[in-house]
Amino acid sequence: MAGDSRQVEVRLLGAFGVLVDGAEVRVSAPRLRDLLAVLALSTGDPVSIATIGDRVWSEQPPDRLRPTVQTCISRLRTLLGPEVIRAHPEAYALTLPRQNIDVLRFTDELERAHQLPVPADERTATAAALDLWTGTPFSDLTADWFTTAALPGLVERYLAARERRIDLDIAGGALESLLIEVRDLTTQYPFREPLWERLIRLLDITGRHAEALACYDDVRRLIGDELGVDPGAELRALYAELLAADAEPDSEPTTPAPARTVVPRQLPAENSRVTGREDELKELNELLPAPNEKDPATVIAAICGIGGAGKTSLAVRWAHRVRHLFPDGDLYLNLRGFGPGDAMPTTAALRLLLSGLGLRAERIPADEAAQSALLRSTLHGRRMLFLLDNARDADQLRPLLPARGCLVIATSRDRLRSLVVRDGAHRITLGELPPVESGRLIRSIAPDTDTDQVSELARSCQHLPLALAIIAEHAAGRSPQQVAELLTQLHAEQSVLDTFDGGDEATDLRAIFSWSHRALQDSTARLYEHLGLLPVSDFAVPAVAALLGATVSDTRRLLARLADLHLVEDLGNGRFEMHDLVRAHAAELGRLRPDRTEALERLFSWYTHTGFNARVLRDDRGSDRKIVPPVDGVTPGQFADAAAAIQWYDDERQTLAAVIRLAHATGHHRYTYELVESCEGDLSGRDLDLLTELLMLAQDSCNRLDDPLPEAFINNTLGLRYMDQRDDCERAIVHFERSAEIFRAAGMDIQVSRALGNLSVSHDILGRSSKALDVAEQALAIKRRLGDERGQAHSLGNMAAMYHAAGRLDEAAGAAGEAIRYYRTIHSHRGEGAVLDTLAGIERSRGRYDEALSCHLESVRLHRDLGFPWGEAVVLTNLGHTYRAVGRTAEAKAAWQQALTICDRIHAPRSDDLDREQLIALVSQD
Repeated sequence: MAGDSRQVEVRLLGAFGVLVDGAEVRVSAPRLRDLLAVLALSTGDPVSIATIGDRVWSEQPPDRLRPTVQTCISRLRTLLGPEVIRAHPEAYALTLPRQNIDVLRFTDELERAHQLPVPADERTATAAALDLWTGTPFSDLTADWFTTAALPGLVERYLAARERRIDLDIAGGALESLLIEVRDLTTQYPFREPLWERLIRLLDITGRHAEALACYDDVRRLIGDELGVDPGAELRALYAELLAADAEPDSEPTTPAPARTVVPRQLPAENSRVTGREDELKELNELLPAPNEKDPATVIAAICGIGGAGKTSLAVRWAHRVRHLFPDGDLYLNLRGFGPGDAMPTTAALRLLLSGLGLRAERIPADEAAQSALLRSTLHGRRMLFLLDNARDADQLRPLLPARGCLVIATSRDRLRSLVVRDGAHRITLGELPPVESGRLIRSIAPDTDTDQVSELARSCQHLPLALAIIAEHAAGRSPQQVAELLTQLHAEQSVLDTFDGGDEATDLRAIFSWSHRALQDSTARLYEHLGLLPVSDFAVPAVAALLGATVSDTRRLLARLADLHLVEDLGNGRFEMHDLVRAHAAELGRLRPDRTEALERLFSWYTHTGFNARVLRDDRGSDRKIVPPVDGVTPGQFADAAAAIQWYDDERQTLAAVIRLAHATGHHRYTYELVESCEGDLSGRDLDLLTELLMLAQDSCNRLDDPLPEAFINNTLGLRYMDQRDDCERAIVHFERSAEIFRAAGMDIQVSRALGNLSVSHDILGRSSKALDVAEQALAIKRRLGDERGQAHSLGNMAAMYHAAGRLDEAAGAAGEAIRYYRTIHSHRGEGAVLDTLAGIERSRGRYDEALSCHLESVRLHRDLGFPWGEAVVLTNLGHTYRAVGRTAEAKAAWQQALTICDRIHAPRSDDLDREQLIALVSQD
């Protein structure tokens, strides 16, 4: 990557992942993940915007596809680096080396392995390529294109490579270890005949001739029943070989089979519709001891996750797969750790296990310690499987553990930390299903549902297995219109959980989540209920502390407990996330809290004051605002410098917008206005559409307040928004005049002068130079009388531009120089940067090109350091014109290209100062 030393890797062969310089970078937005994957699979070739629309949004691309894609590209560049994605005419390309994209590296390594002449080398290289697969490819991606177009060919290459590696292993004599692997593959891909051929051949050459014949009969029935055809020629030929061998006389006499010993077989029936989770099954298989290991230590597999994640289903499924390895039987126990009643007492659990082992009741002691010791003694020398389902915690499980030779599969909503630390348990955490597996589960229950509706149902269920099964049952047999009505109900937040009722408590999401809530201690339950008041699913610890009215340290401790129970997820960097369906349950409880209003006021107060603290550092404004003092229990966030403030805005931008909408919806109108004022400076340079939406909410709130001053402030801000658009300056004038009128009536001269200053700029944009200068001088006179250095600097900067436009260059330079001196005195870097760009234009008009370039470059630096991309792009555009004026064409184009990149990143609207189409033309010209 030219100009960027960072190393970026994209992982698609399993869970989606991106590494930058070896550190994982979280790409949380599904569309961003899909877009990056589409570019990664293009092997470096440019992908047109139209193709991106088809692949990422399928048949429903956004109305404004190009700006939407540009915004997504900009966000990816922010995460990965500006040089990672290169723009082409109406297209984009990823600039990464092929080895940095695991899919491309996989195909390249397979190709190299195929060319190796020595089988042992080919086997090693093929295995290394296969090791790149960490799970189902594209499992975290949502676009249908990946499953319908990209995945089938990739899976075919993978299976062909697995089969080739198996053949090489067979040739090398590694036979017994292959049987489990090949059996699992035939389970995963039951209609792939080459896998069955290898399984049958392995069974035969390892002395299981009769089992090989039975295996052929099984696959013949499977293919006939499901596909209505006979096995292929290769399978039939292999069967003929087996029959021919069967006809030959036995070389050794047969030995009668030993009599079978009756052993406990208590595993519940396996749900035939449950599929997927192959990565987890592979991980579980790796826990098993070697087949020839004598008296191995007991293996403890702890399957953890949120209620409804499919823990029991996976445990039962795997237990059935491996039960043949435990000849002395299997025991099952539901420990009732989370449910409508109390958890099963340990003594009762031990008594049931001992009874299952054949001990009569009178032989079982009453004491827990004695029962546990008797269990271990009874199990000595036996190889058994235990499925201990729905455990409350590690303390409930520990007395039930065998000493050696057994397999324990435990499931729990708790993370079972101490079982991992003290007892050596291997934890596997279940989260959401990959989209492909979600769709497969829905189709197994509702096979006639429309493809697009299947995807939408899965997204509405947040890919939670139990929710998927429940909603699929509701959708089964319904028409597309009825399914659409079901989706509408799912999108209604107030009643979303009503839809997830499977007919009993065990299949009712509301009941399942309530059992987790019931298990919480009072302080943690209170936090859970308060989290339901938040308008977003991911959140920062200090904001939650304000909502709760608690300290940050106490809040972090309580959140960690919720994370242990999989009710929230720790994202790192002081942020947590709550599953949308869990949040729906928490929101139901939050709405019932008697302190709901007070909690929301603490939240609004924290964001208001933290936002203004960030604004003061970020853009030198806001320090003179008189806002409502923080409410009791709220400690606003503080920032070390402007960079920290900018980072906070980047992290909280969408949350701030959601909090503002909530404040407006709940009638907290003063907070609505103040919250918008706190973030207006950030949004004006990044997301103008969002700013417009929030300004409309603020204006509505101001109209509902008895105090006219908020209306004056918001009118001034609205005026600035319309003035930036240039073609709405008449509208801006109306807002500035209204703002000045209110401030004048209130005797707030300083604010009158600021509104007049903005009014003068609007008149200047409309070509009314005389009117503009007259109003500007009125504003400057007020500011000089009040000794307002900041205000004087602002007015002088505006007047410098007006003098310049009128050709009064000496007066323009004098005004600009005085403005810069004021801005430097008060340490206002944003103001200084803006006027330096104005002075650069003046110096260019005076023919002083070196001075002009110096001013431009310093202005670019200041805007970049402040994190104000819109202003940076404007100055870069002007810098390019100055470079061109002195014949430095290459540097001019480089400046315009940088401006264009920023323009695309922030989705900047067209204006006189920043015009994307003009920048494209400038970059493209010879």
